[in-house]
Amino acid sequence: MRVLITNCAMRSRSGTEVVTLELALGLLRRGHEVAVLTALIGPTAALLRREGIVVADRTEELRFTPDIIHGHHNHVLAAALAAFPEVPALFVSHGSTHWFDGPIRLPRVRRFCAVHTASRERLASGLGCAVACIDLLLNAVDLDQYLPRPPLPIKPRRALLMAKNTEHIAAVRTATADAGLMLDAIGPAVGNVVDDLPNRLAQYDVVFATARMAIEALAVGCAVVVVDGRGLAGLATAASIDAWRRDNFGLRLLTRAPAPDAIRAELLRYDADDAARASNRIRETASLSRYLDDVEDMYRAILAEPHAAADHASDLRALGAFMAEWLRRLGEGVLPENFDMLVAANEEARIEARMVNEENVALRLELARAGVTGSSAAPRAQEFRRYWRSLSDFGRRFSGKFQA
Repeated sequence: MRVLITNCAMRSRSGTEVVTLELALGLLRRGHEVAVLTALIGPTAALLRREGIVVADRTEELRFTPDIIHGHHNHVLAAALAAFPEVPALFVSHGSTHWFDGPIRLPRVRRFCAVHTASRERLASGLGCAVACIDLLLNAVDLDQYLPRPPLPIKPRRALLMAKNTEHIAAVRTATADAGLMLDAIGPAVGNVVDDLPNRLAQYDVVFATARMAIEALAVGCAVVVVDGRGLAGLATAASIDAWRRDNFGLRLLTRAPAPDAIRAELLRYDADDAARASNRIRETASLSRYLDDVEDMYRAILAEPHAAADHASDLRALGAFMAEWLRRLGEGVLPENFDMLVAANEEARIEARMVNEENVALRLELARAGVTGSSAAPRAQEFRRYWRSLSDFGRRFSGKFQA
C-alpha cells in the first residue's frame, strides 16, 4: 500500500513529529511504501530520508500517487488532497486548542480520529456528529526502543524533568531538592533537546512529564509525575493508567497549580511496586505494534468502502471554503503577541510579515474571482493547485519565521 502522511513540521521532536516518524518507519517495516508531506523540514526529516522515505515540502516532489492519505494538521492535509484529487484520507486530531487540529470538512476525508478525549469532543462538536463517530487513536510507544529498566529502588534517587514550557520548572526544582533527589532537565524549555531518550530514561527513578513523554517514561518503568507549566495531575498509578491515557496524560488532567508543596506531596506517594504495575499496563496496551494494526485496519476499511466517483466541483468548492478559512486564520496570526519584540530585533521579520499580509489579500481576491468561496462555478484542478502552491509557499515562509 502507498501511504502519504502529512504533518506541519519534521524538524524537531514535538509530539506529532515523533508520531509521524514512528508511523512512517513502522509502516515501512511492514512492507508499505511511505512518503511524508510537511511544511518545515529539518533533522527529523533527515532520519526518515536515511531510511529511503521521501519527505517533501512540495507535492510535486512526491514520487508516487498514494492509495491513502494519513492526515495530521488540516492545512497540510488539504494541500495533499488538492494534489491528489482521487485519493481518500483519514484525519487525526492531536489537540483541542490549535485551529489546525480542528475538523476539516472535505468529502474525501473518510475517517476522523482523535488522540484523546478532548480532541475527540472537539471534532464531534465541529462536525456536528456524535462523539462515538470519532475513532480514538491513542498515542503509542515503540517498545523495541523503550526497553524496561531494572527494578526501581525502594527510595528514589534521581529525577528527570522533561520540559516543553517553563512555568513549573522552579517548583519542580524546589520539590526535588526538598526530597533529596538529584534533578536533571531536558527539553526545548531548557534548551537541551536530546536524541537518546530511550537509553537516558533508564537512568532515572522519577520523571516529570506530560503527554507522549509521560507514556514513554512509563513504558521504561519510571515513576511519573504528570505535570508541566499548565498544571499538575499527580503521580500516575496502575489504577489511573487507562483513564489518564485516554486523556493523553495531558491538559484535561492538569487541574492543580504546580506548586512546590503539591509536587512534593506527589513524590511522597512514590511506590516502586505500583510503578512497575503501571509500566506493565502501558506496555500491554500502548504498543506501537498494536497502534499500527489499528491504522492498517482503518486503511483497509476505507479503501474497501463503496463510494461514488469523486465530484471534483464539490471537492474544489469544499477545498476553497477551507482555504478561505485558512487565510482568515493566518491573517489573525500575522501579529503574534511578541511581534514588537521580534521586529525590533529583526527587520527581516517585519518585511516577511508585510509580504504575508499582501499575499494574503492577493490570494483572497484570486479565490473570489475563481469562485471558490461560494460560486457554483469551481475552478479547474490545475488552477486550484496553483493557488494552493502559492499559499503553501508563503505559509511555509511565515511558519519558519515565527515558529521556534
